[in-house]
Amino acid sequence: MKNFLTRGKLLLVIAFASAVGGVVQAAPAGDYDAITAAVDWSDVISGIAAIAALVAAVLVVKKGAKMLLGMIGR
Repeated sequence: MKNFLTRGKLLLVIAFASAVGGVVQAAPAGDYDAITAAVDWSDVISGIAAIAALVAAVLVVKKGAKMLLGMIGR
């Protein structure tokens, strides 16, 4: 079976990636202090942690229910 990428195709992909990588560069970041200063990040982080805990609790309950139903079914 032939390899999916032959040597010629691989060299072509590498040449294209290096050419595009040389042209596309990250632009310098602007000054966002005026925007981010207005946000109270402690509330945002608390909200993200609460959502993560809720998702974890749902997954634990689902796994526990699956284990319990598996024990009952035997």
